[in-house]
Amino acid sequence: MAPSLEQRLAALRGFDPAGPKALDIVRAGLAAPSGVVVEVAARLAGEHRLDAVEPELVAAFVRLPDRERDPGCRGKLAIAKALHDLDRWDDRVFVAGLTIVQLEGARPPDDTAAPLRGLCAIAHAHFNREDALDVLAVVLADPERAARLGAAQGLGDSGKLGATALLRYKILAGDAEPEVTSTCVESLLALNRGGSVDFLVGLLDAHDERGEIVALALGGARVDGARDALIAWCDAGRPTQRQRVAYLALALLRDDVATAHVLDAIRARGKQDALAAAKALATFPDDRLAARIREAAAGHDAATRRELDALLATGGRA
Repeated sequence: MAPSLEQRLAALRGFDPAGPKALDIVRAGLAAPSGVVVEVAARLAGEHRLDAVEPELVAAFVRLPDRERDPGCRGKLAIAKALHDLDRWDDRVFVAGLTIVQLEGARPPDDTAAPLRGLCAIAHAHFNREDALDVLAVVLADPERAARLGAAQGLGDSGKLGATALLRYKILAGDAEPEVTSTCVESLLALNRGGSVDFLVGLLDAHDERGEIVALALGGARVDGARDALIAWCDAGRPTQRQRVAYLALALLRDDVATAHVLDAIRARGKQDALAAAKALATFPDDRLAARIREAAAGHDAATRRELDALLATGGRA
């Protein structure tokens, strides 16, 4: 009688990579009819770098084409991750995976294969495939967020300067998901930091959501050439935009002039600006900076200073 699902999972939970039957246990898991078991076995193969089971990984991927055998697309995704971690390419996984759509649930159904398509797109970049940019362009237009995120990351990881044109287009065209646009901006900076600053700074003028994404990316990447533009953007923005985004973008630069500007906001602006600016700076635990924040807030009323102290005590999480 074939082992039950529980028995197969129990064998994998007791996996010892140094044991004499380690490979046999993983191979048995990969041969299971259930994607739930295959997922665990594939994860073990990747974590312990079990190169010898590559054929079984590929065979399991081919054997799990639908949601009945692999609910949630968990087995197929784990196999693709394992092969990626093992630095092993196979068309039957990374090419075939680009076209897999697995709709589950109802009204509207979820496409659980979207992360798989995204990972396959990333693999094309990491394995330096000749058609990588063509593949990434297609996946960047995928209807699912997870797939587009993979393509946006893959373009940055590709090391191909030509990918910057596609990233610029996508940033200008926009995306329904801010995280996709943010990843495109980060990838553009990764590929051509110096050559992208003027383009990105030009997007700040609109003071829209895209501008906020760009501001945070420039600050997070600590782009020196963007400091003056971010200060000007902060001062020209709406109060709510300053408080939600601009102070944090400046704080992320970790630049003395930018930090001084945020401290001036605590000193000279009203309560909401002071608290938002303090929260941005408190992101970085620093006793000397905390003292400067308290000094800048000395002119505010006692209640505001107490709120500011609470922010500092929690690292800006209050």
